[in-house]
Amino acid sequence: MKKTLFALALAAAPFLANASEANGIGYTYAQLDYLYQDGNGIYPNGGVLSGSFAFNDNVFGTASYGENSDSRWYTRYKSENWSLGVGVNTAIGSRADWVSQIAYVDNDASVREHYSSWNCAPRCKSGVNLKGGKISTGVMGRITDQLTANAYLGYEDYDHGHEGNAFAEFGAVYSFNPTWGLHGGLNLAGGTDTYTVGVRASF
Repeated sequence: MKKTLFALALAAAPFLANASEANGIGYTYAQLDYLYQDGNGIYPNGGVLSGSFAFNDNVFGTASYGENSDSRWYTRYKSENWSLGVGVNTAIGSRADWVSQIAYVDNDASVREHYSSWNCAPRCKSGVNLKGGKISTGVMGRITDQLTANAYLGYEDYDHGHEGNAFAEFGAVYSFNPTWGLHGGLNLAGGTDTYTVGVRASF
């Protein structure tokens, strides 16, 4: 699976001569989202600040930082994560691009048990710092002049014996004007559904 997706991402390279600026799809923006996750018995929520910068018509860089947590009567979960990546985009029509991305991801997560705090051994608190990455490829297109949507397939894998997951990612941005827009997204990976909604400023 990993080798197949990597090959698909590299397959975009020969088409770099096809610029996508004519599509009206922008790759320079800053975005602030509210995040909610559903899966594996925890339901964290929090915020994510992300952005993208177009180096030229076909290559762009990405970055993100997020924090989320979930607190219940028996446990508290907290996660802090960030990523850095690069992507390539090429026109596949007058209103669509083929987009491939690869990113390094660092996720620092901890779990603390609330019960038996009067006799809390080291096992009452545990944490792990996962380092790894993800790769994705798919289509981004303009549905209307104001609405842009994307659908990507990808794979993510991390250290500490973490089992890699395939994922599907969907998103949409409705632009009120050339600068401001409303974003919504859905990521499906390894039994965990991640929902995001927020605002985007394009430049």
